[in-house]
Amino acid sequence: MMGSLELGPEADVSQLEPLLTLENIEQLEATFVSKVQANVVQWLQKALDGEVAEWGREQEPDTDPSGFYHSPMPAIVLQILEENIRVTSLVSESLQRRVHGMALSELGAFLRSFSDALIRFSREHLRGEAMALNYVSYLLAALNHQSALSSSVSVLQPDGVASGALAPVEAALEELQRRICRLVLEALLVELQPLFMALPSRQWLSSSELLDDVCERTARFCRDFWRVRNPGVQLLLAEAERTVVLQYLCALMQGRLVCRGADERNQAAERLQHDAAKLRDLFLDLGLEENFQCAPVLLTLRKLLNLRDPTMLGLEVAGLRQQFPDVSEDHVSALLDLRGDVSREQRLAALSSLQAGPQPTPPAGRRALFSLVPAPTPAPSSCLPSGPCA
Repeated sequence: MMGSLELGPEADVSQLEPLLTLENIEQLEATFVSKVQANVVQWLQKALDGEVAEWGREQEPDTDPSGFYHSPMPAIVLQILEENIRVTSLVSESLQRRVHGMALSELGAFLRSFSDALIRFSREHLRGEAMALNYVSYLLAALNHQSALSSSVSVLQPDGVASGALAPVEAALEELQRRICRLVLEALLVELQPLFMALPSRQWLSSSELLDDVCERTARFCRDFWRVRNPGVQLLLAEAERTVVLQYLCALMQGRLVCRGADERNQAAERLQHDAAKLRDLFLDLGLEENFQCAPVLLTLRKLLNLRDPTMLGLEVAGLRQQFPDVSEDHVSALLDLRGDVSREQRLAALSSLQAGPQPTPPAGRRALFSLVPAPTPAPSSCLPSGPCA
């Protein structure tokens, strides 16, 4: 015990009992973990409170040298947890496992608290109780915080611990990402819904002004998306584009316009083509690749309006169903109403093509659109996308 070789012949170390029994060790470890946990909870709450306090500032979020929104909070959180795990590795494997489990549990609790704080922030802002001058910017910053935690959470995985131990935390981080993205999209909807109330209309038929306003408002809303790190920025752009297209489809299904002849049907078809190109160019300029865009659906609908012979509508409806298997009879009926020249027999024939043959498989990579568009819709507010951000 003293490290003296001279005592070696006098003592048989193998005969000595442990200084601490297993029960003693169990009690000491439990006490230690309890005290560490109390400190961790306090430190994490302090980090969260500091972050939330920033949201009410008149200034935009801080940025890093590359211009991305940045906060020390993610690094602080991970450092608190990682240091406690590392220190216990010097004591014993069993203590490290205990502290590791505690750290992951508290990180999960922290992420839920962070999400709850964002929801309160959003509700207070939207209700006008606490207007935040840089509301969307701080949501974008929160998305960067989520990304920073996701990319670095592996530091909490010590050697010898099962790889699946991080799965609950990773799931919580994905849920946090969806929540933040959803809040951003809700803010975008507040901007766009009044504009879509005038679509479709005869003003829409004769002028690009309505869609120009939509594009201008969308571009202004998305101008700071570049401050979000990948892959968050691509997710945001894809969901924003999908939200705009869904609002367009919702408005189109409202029955606000019935074409009064072939000239107006041609105008409507040309307007769909123009609007699809306008939305494509808008999001290309914002940085969203064309193959991730949903606006081409408008070109498919254009064919339904542009067809001169209503008896051939069944072929176009079948093609629409092939590309978008979630399209329903109600959606097709609303589009036929927009045409204004379809008889009852022609309508029934066109709708029957939706039931012909087996249910087609959605094209690879194409997400649902029409299933999120009630027809007719009582209010455009119901047209929020589902998926990564829902």
